[in-house]
Amino acid sequence: MRDIATVTTDTPPASRRRLPRFGLAGRLIVLIAVFVMTAEVMIYVPSIANMRFNWVRHHLAGAETAAWVLENAPDKLLSDTFSRELLKNVEARLIVLDQNGTRRILAAGNLPSRIDEVDDLRESDWPSLLGAAYRTIVAPPGRVLTLVSPMPNGGGDLIEVTMDEAPLKRAIGMFSRRLLIYSLIVSVIVATLAAFAMHRMILRPVRRLTDSIVEFGADPGDRSRIIQPSAAPHEIGQAERALAVMQEALALELSQKKNLANLGLAVAKINHDMRNMLSAAQILTDRLGNITDPLAQRLAPKLVATLDRAIRFCQATLTYGRAADEPPRPRQLALRGIVTEAVETVAPVAHSPVRVENEVPSDFELSADAEQMFRILLNLIRNGVEAVERAGAAPGRLPMVVVRAWRESSMTIIEVADTGPGIPVALRPKIFSAFQNSTRPGGTGLGLAIVADLVRAHGGTIALRDGEDWPGACFRITLPWLPTRA
Repeated sequence: MRDIATVTTDTPPASRRRLPRFGLAGRLIVLIAVFVMTAEVMIYVPSIANMRFNWVRHHLAGAETAAWVLENAPDKLLSDTFSRELLKNVEARLIVLDQNGTRRILAAGNLPSRIDEVDDLRESDWPSLLGAAYRTIVAPPGRVLTLVSPMPNGGGDLIEVTMDEAPLKRAIGMFSRRLLIYSLIVSVIVATLAAFAMHRMILRPVRRLTDSIVEFGADPGDRSRIIQPSAAPHEIGQAERALAVMQEALALELSQKKNLANLGLAVAKINHDMRNMLSAAQILTDRLGNITDPLAQRLAPKLVATLDRAIRFCQATLTYGRAADEPPRPRQLALRGIVTEAVETVAPVAHSPVRVENEVPSDFELSADAEQMFRILLNLIRNGVEAVERAGAAPGRLPMVVVRAWRESSMTIIEVADTGPGIPVALRPKIFSAFQNSTRPGGTGLGLAIVADLVRAHGGTIALRDGEDWPGACFRITLPWLPTRA
C-alpha cells in the first residue's frame, strides 16, 4: 500500500499557494460593467432619437412664437434687425408660414443654396425618428434641414423652419458624452455593489469551500482540516455540509486503510516467527502420542490438528503477503462433526460455564470447504460464548449458544444463536465490516468480517436475524446445497 505521506508531499502548503492576480471578484466587476455598457449601447440610438425629437420640438416652439410675433406685430416694428434677431434666437435661417396652401416668408436670413433634408413632424413615428437620428449622427458637416410642423392654432396652418444641422449635431454630441459619463458611473456603482453582494453571498463561501478542499487534500489524514459547515440554508451551505460528511468519511477510510496496512505488516512479521514456534510446538506435540495417560491420548490428535491448521494459515499469510483466503474447495461434509470440533476448540478458552448445544442432525451434510467452514463456525460460536460471558444471559434464559441446520428447497440454512444481550442497533448497519463491530475490550472487530468473506466465497449469504423468538444475536447462513453424487 502506498504511504499517505508520500502521496501528499507533492502538494504545496496552503500558505504558499499563489492567489490568482485577476480573481472572480475582479472578473465579476468587469463583466457587470460590460453588461451595463452593452445595455446602454442598445438604448443609445433610441435615446438619441428621443433627444433629437425634443430638441427639434423645442426649436419649433421658439419658431412658432417668432412666427406669431412677426405676423401680429405692428409694421413699424418689423425691421430687418428685429427679424434677424428672432432668427438668431431660434437658430434658423428662414421661417415660412403656409396658410391654406399659400406660403409666406415671415423672416429670412442667410439663405442656403440647397436643402439636404426635410423633416416633417406630422409623420413622426419611431422608425422615422430612429432613421433621422442615425442620419444626423453620420451626416457630414454643413447640412441644412427644413423642419415642417403644424401651427398650434389648429387651423391647418404649417410652419417651415430652415436651419443648419450643426447646432443639432453639437447638442447630440454633448448628450452622448453625458450619457457615456452617466453610464460609466452607473456601471461602476452597480458593478461594485453587485460584486460586493456576490462576494459576501457566493464568492467568499465558495472560496472557503475551495480552501478547505485544497487544505484537506494536502493531508487527508488530519481530521482538524475537515470543514466546519455553516448553518446557511442555501445551496452553498448544503455543499459545505455534504463536503464535511465526505471529508469525515474519507478521513475515517484513510485511517482504517492505514490501520490495515500497519496490521498487515505486523501480521506478516508475527507470522514469520510464529510459524517457527508452531513448528517446534508441533514436534513436541508429536511426543504426546507416546504418553499412556488417557487424557493425553485423547487431546493429542486435536492439538496436532490445531497446530497443523495454524501453521498452514501462517504459511498462506506469508505466501500472499496478506490475509487472503484461498478459493474454497467444496466437498460433501458432515456438519455435526465440524460443529463439535469448533466447540471443543472454544471450550478451553471459555471462562464461565456457557453451554453450546449442537442441534445439527448426525446425518446432515453440506457442500463446503472443511477448513473454511470450521473457521466460520469457530468465529460465530466464540463470539456467542464471549457475548454471554461478558453480559450474561437474558432474563429467564440459560447461558448457552445453539447451532442448528436444515434445508429449504435447494439451500442449506445454518443458524448460530446465543442468549446474550444481542447486537446494539447502532452497530448493525456495519456489523460485517472490518474494525466496526467489536464491543469486547481488546477485540479487533475482524471476526464477523472474516465470516462474511468466507460465506460469500461459498456463494452464500449471512445476515443477523431480528425477531422476538430469540432473545440474543442469531446469525443465519444460507448456502447452496449440492446433493451427494452417487
